[in-house]
Amino acid sequence: MTFKLIKITHNFFFILIINFGVFQTRSLYASRLPTIKVLISKNTKIRIRSDRSIPLTFEGKGFSNKKFKGLTLKLEKDRKFMFFDKNKQKVYDLKNKDNFVVETSDVRGIWVGQKRYSGKLKIFVLHNKILVVNILGVENYLTSVVGSEMPTKWPMEALKAQAIASRTYALKQRGNALYDIDSTNNNQVYSGLEARTYRTTKAVNSTNSLVLIYKNKLINSLFHSSSAGMTENSEDVWGNEYPYLSSVKDFDKNNPKLRWQKTFANEELKKLFPSTGGIKQIEILNITNTGRVKNVKIQGEFGSNQLSGTDIRKRLNLNSTLVRFKLVEDHETPSDNENPKLLSASTLENNPTTHVVKPGESLFDIAVRYNVNLNNIVTLNKIKDPSIININQILIIPKKPLNKVPKIEKILVVTGYGYGHGVGMSQWGARYLASKGAKAEEILKHFYKGVKIKSFKRYFL
Repeated sequence: MTFKLIKITHNFFFILIINFGVFQTRSLYASRLPTIKVLISKNTKIRIRSDRSIPLTFEGKGFSNKKFKGLTLKLEKDRKFMFFDKNKQKVYDLKNKDNFVVETSDVRGIWVGQKRYSGKLKIFVLHNKILVVNILGVENYLTSVVGSEMPTKWPMEALKAQAIASRTYALKQRGNALYDIDSTNNNQVYSGLEARTYRTTKAVNSTNSLVLIYKNKLINSLFHSSSAGMTENSEDVWGNEYPYLSSVKDFDKNNPKLRWQKTFANEELKKLFPSTGGIKQIEILNITNTGRVKNVKIQGEFGSNQLSGTDIRKRLNLNSTLVRFKLVEDHETPSDNENPKLLSASTLENNPTTHVVKPGESLFDIAVRYNVNLNNIVTLNKIKDPSIININQILIIPKKPLNKVPKIEKILVVTGYGYGHGVGMSQWGARYLASKGAKAEEILKHFYKGVKIKSFKRYFL
């Protein structure tokens, strides 16, 4: 009995030592992970404040370790300035290329507008914008990205897959001058501390330092919400071919927003496509093997133009390029114009009223009084010479303006499937696979062909 206890204890400590070694190795790699610079705001007015009572520190030209709880920076016409909450009357003028650093010891972070961020902030004053860049460790950043990109209640293995894909994507973007990555879906969504939860932190910690590589280099680990059955080859969207970003089966049929529809009125199309004068005809020139639009030709009042599927998706703000177009008739009534089409007398007699001509009145006076077109009065009353009307002559006047002629316009109806560019990992597909028992590694290797998953090393960059 004693021998068994010792043996069990020995095994327990052996396992503990192995786990500790793995943890230490993973932590060591994590410590080597670089920081990342995330653009979180780009505006003409920036509001920064502490979470509660703990003050922030402000460093920059003319300032050294200044303590404050609130700060506003503004660009107004040709003036750039800022002021602190404690003394709003004291205004500091700013110059182009000024930059400042804001830090806090408060774990609750720093408020920028309506969102809180951990790490420190770097503020850049440019010619027409103020940029706020959040500088923090990659792992810390990812705990918020996972919750911003994917519902936190989804299966843990899907969250882990998102963490690894997002870590790889972020590290691949590093190296720009002012910032590495955007916080919007231009890159990947980062909503600050409000998106961080226990589950997103667990997903990041349990995949600490793991990245996707192909031939010992980080991959361009693109992902999207839903592809509607088949993901897309990268070369069919952007022209750049990556072997690991090839079309594979998706499992996103449970996506409640799988099918969608948008409509565009004629006037809206004229604003969106001013060079062609809107869209009177639209033709799909070619599609990908998965059915996504590659190129279209549009015809408007002023001419024609060809656009890629990516371009027209951006112009119309469509969810995806897996779309079909249809122009359908829409009955509208145009506004008054100078040369209206004349209607028949029988049409004009609909709901008429009468007017007795008074001394000194002309047809023009009467038309203005009733807000109708003079030609319509002439037509309705069969007047041969509009310059001659008789006193006490009874004229028939239509109750509604007669120059409003029913006009047929066409509206564009776009029917589409899926959400996003369709390349790489489908988030809804990852959710489905995880719900069926797939591990994060299996999910990632399904969507990214031929990749390996390893702890980050500098030479992967």
